[in-house]
Amino acid sequence: MDSLTIDSFELARSGRQIAGEIAIATLPRLVDLLAAPDGALHYQINGVINDDGSPGAKLQLTGTLRLICQRCNTPLDFELDRAVGFRFVGSEEELNALPIDDDEIDAVVGSRAMSVADWVEDEAMLSLPLVPRHVGCLMPSGSSHTTDAVATPNPFAALSALRSGSGARNGTANDDGDGSGK
Repeated sequence: MDSLTIDSFELARSGRQIAGEIAIATLPRLVDLLAAPDGALHYQINGVINDDGSPGAKLQLTGTLRLICQRCNTPLDFELDRAVGFRFVGSEEELNALPIDDDEIDAVVGSRAMSVADWVEDEAMLSLPLVPRHVGCLMPSGSSHTTDAVATPNPFAALSALRSGSGARNGTANDDGDGSGK
């Protein structure tokens, strides 16, 4: 895994920009979610001071991730293009005290030795679709979702037949419910 670390607070204060690429194969948590660990993720991080005066950064992440279509079970290239703003906080307590309704800037615990690879991997994982599928992809013909409903008999059909009297035993329909068959 890429061992580049940054001081997130210094990055924000200085307004510095860093850019690079990380081989997907070196991101083990992400690789576990992919069909193949091909290619690289390209990142650009710009340190900023947010409008509220808090230290932060803007992360731009691009690359192609190979997923499996959940409809047809074939490979699917997912074009990742994520831009997100961050606010760095000093501790978990400070993070937990922030309101959770701010969708424009994500808050993270900053560090004097923040791993760029871990940060990029986290954001790539958050960008993945819940159910990856090709645009306009249909279920394969003969799939279990289309044939099972027709082939499986209704388990209550026998009960329905008994209630309507067509399921009487020995050709008699005189059962009055007392179990005697009379």
